[in-house]
Amino acid sequence: MRAAVVNDRMESTVTNRLGGPLVGALAGLAAAGLGAVFLTAGGFDARTLAVAAASVLVTAVVAVLAGRSIAPKAAEGPQAPLLVPAPAAGTGNIPVGQLAEPARTAQSTADRTVLVEACIWMRDRATSPALAQHLDGAFAKVGVAQVDATGQRFDPAVHEAGSVIAATNPAEDGIIARTETPGYLDRGRLLRHPIVTVFRGQVRA
Repeated sequence: MRAAVVNDRMESTVTNRLGGPLVGALAGLAAAGLGAVFLTAGGFDARTLAVAAASVLVTAVVAVLAGRSIAPKAAEGPQAPLLVPAPAAGTGNIPVGQLAEPARTAQSTADRTVLVEACIWMRDRATSPALAQHLDGAFAKVGVAQVDATGQRFDPAVHEAGSVIAATNPAEDGIIARTETPGYLDRGRLLRHPIVTVFRGQVRA
């Protein structure tokens, strides 16, 4: 379809370029015929005038018909726009913004992690209850939560064993006795493993 539209435009351009010279040539031919009639007729009379007028009239009719035949198709109606087929699904260039979006998201996550870890470092060393309370309130507002694993079964994927103590009964084996250093979750993502003390074995009487 695009090729057909381009061909139509090319034909229109060619006919526009040929139309002017063709009509000019016909007008020149009429003038030449008129001059020849006056020169060969030997004078100006009614017969000479009739022949000259007839030649001019015939030339004008031919020029009009020629002009209509070579008129561009666009004159008959509004010109159809040049259609460029849309790229098929799954093809074409990906917008630059779409390419940059994952990189911006990754950078934002990395920047947030750095800031949260800095605040956690301050919270671990806060000696002022007011400062510790302020940091805990800020953590809660931005989706950061402490992890206290006391009483949970030890899982090396999410807990870090700091020490072990002897269990007083078989049911305590593998259970976390206490949390030495709390862990932290950032919007559900484990940011720091809690350091825990784990019950191991059973004390023999």
